[in-house]
Amino acid sequence: MKQFFKSAGLILLLLLLYAMLQGLCTIVLFAAYDFFVSGNSADLFMADESAISFSETHFTLMAIGLILSSLLMLFILHITRLFRLRKGIFTTISLRTLFISTALVFTSMFVLNIFVQFFPLEDQLETQFDGLSHNIFGIISIAFLAPILEEVLFRGAIQGYLTRRMKNPWFAIIISALTFGIFHMNPIQIVYATLLGIVFGWIYYRTGNLLSVIVGHVLNNSIATASMLLLNGADESAVEDGNLGVSLCIFFLFLAISGFLAFRLHRSLPAVPKPWHESDEKSLQESPDGVLQ
Repeated sequence: MKQFFKSAGLILLLLLLYAMLQGLCTIVLFAAYDFFVSGNSADLFMADESAISFSETHFTLMAIGLILSSLLMLFILHITRLFRLRKGIFTTISLRTLFISTALVFTSMFVLNIFVQFFPLEDQLETQFDGLSHNIFGIISIAFLAPILEEVLFRGAIQGYLTRRMKNPWFAIIISALTFGIFHMNPIQIVYATLLGIVFGWIYYRTGNLLSVIVGHVLNNSIATASMLLLNGADESAVEDGNLGVSLCIFFLFLAISGFLAFRLHRSLPAVPKPWHESDEKSLQESPDGVLQ
């Protein structure tokens, strides 16, 4: 029980730290823009007949704030050794494994996108996501840097810590996925991100390499960003458009493909890899040249 509360405290601390970094970076950028450029914070917003809407400058500053907070969080996770950013992330996975794991994420995306359409879930962040996806800093943040940071944080740091401490891989996978989903603070994303987080978690546990999920996460966010740009707010729900039969056929087809890919990935890999049995600190101590393995 003591270990459980210690783990829960660490997870809460990491999430609060990341949220504070996001808020702090955004506030500092807004204040700097107000002081050095506009002289009036009202310039960041546009008033319309119904409410206050965000301006293009606001979304640019928000995106830069997300980039800065992600980089700071990656640095903190590295120096605290909760997850060491080392070259082994990119060199200890075969192309075959990387291809199968990415394909599994891709097919799982189709399954989950259809699945969440059966629930009346609200998208509270659609306006913000649309605004961020229409500027270069927002695209960099959403499609590339956020997936890297989130995989390092939720899979590398949180799931890795829980797996080593609690000795129950599925407990670690589910808790990190739930944390991943809830952190999005958006009803429709909570369900989707939690379920996709379970897929990410199992792939990471089975391969022992974070690149196997980073590539898939980048693919997921890049497709979502591209869809927002191309559809421009159009209704993309196949279920609500009356194509229920087609949607169900696609759902079960890609569910079967996902199951096959998961089976192939599992069979193509040896026993569960070693990183789950030793921490980075232990690896550093045992390295003969003082370099992390």
